[in-house]
Amino acid sequence: MALPRWPASGGAPKQLVLVVLGLAVAGGAAVLWKLHQQQVDQLSHQLGLSQEQVSALKDQNTQLTRQLESVRAERAGLDERLSSLRAQLVSATGDLERSQVAFNELQDRLKEFSEERTQLRRQVTSLTEERARDQQQIEELGARKAELEQSAARLRERLALLDRDYRKVAEQLAGLQTAPHPGVSVVSSYGPSATQPTGSAETNQQGLPSLIAGTVELPPIIVRKDRAGMSIPVRGRLVEVNEPHAFVVLDKGSLDGVHVGMVFDVVRGSSTVGRATVVRVRPQLSACDVLRQHTVGPLQSGDEVVQRSP
Repeated sequence: MALPRWPASGGAPKQLVLVVLGLAVAGGAAVLWKLHQQQVDQLSHQLGLSQEQVSALKDQNTQLTRQLESVRAERAGLDERLSSLRAQLVSATGDLERSQVAFNELQDRLKEFSEERTQLRRQVTSLTEERARDQQQIEELGARKAELEQSAARLRERLALLDRDYRKVAEQLAGLQTAPHPGVSVVSSYGPSATQPTGSAETNQQGLPSLIAGTVELPPIIVRKDRAGMSIPVRGRLVEVNEPHAFVVLDKGSLDGVHVGMVFDVVRGSSTVGRATVVRVRPQLSACDVLRQHTVGPLQSGDEVVQRSP
């Protein structure tokens, strides 16, 4: 293509420059417009995306608001539950403290019960041992009781014999006092009389004198005074000793001046071993209770007894 020719006057280049400038400006404007249009499209696209994001965010905001309200409601419920739990915790703490105090008291009581149980076991053991000893003592007492019953039976037999002999002698004495006969003499002691012929005295099975024709023997006449007129203490011996019942029998009785309440010292050798007081009197025997507080040891048959001075 041939280029146009411009006049040489100089006006044509200026116009050309203007045209070129105009074309350049138009091309730049078109480019700018295109760029602007692209930017607008991008911005429109971004705006649409932003609107979608805003809508999504609004939906999320709505959901979050609802969740927030639900969370607030749950929080209110949790606060109420927390308050209730705190009240329960305070109550449980008080119950725990009271339970601790009660537990301590129970431990103390358990310790006391343990000590009491130990003491009771000891007492039971002691009572069991005492029961065994008591049972043994009961058996021993049963055996001693049988022996004492036998001794009592023998004593009753002896007392019965003595009472029978005493009644016989009393009847003989009463008969002699009411109807005396000439030639009858009275002897003041047991045994043969000085005026009685040798071999004329007879005795019964108990050694008591019996009546013989012309002679009557009476119980001895008791005179308990010495030459100066002073009383002589009664002396005798033990004929029976019942140690379990603190009971003794003397060979002296009312015929010898013994009376209830009289006190005797029991002598063995040169030592005084006991003391007894008369509780029952027979003509030739006396029953006495042993005074344990004045008795140093067991008494024996054959021990000497001496009347204690008042």
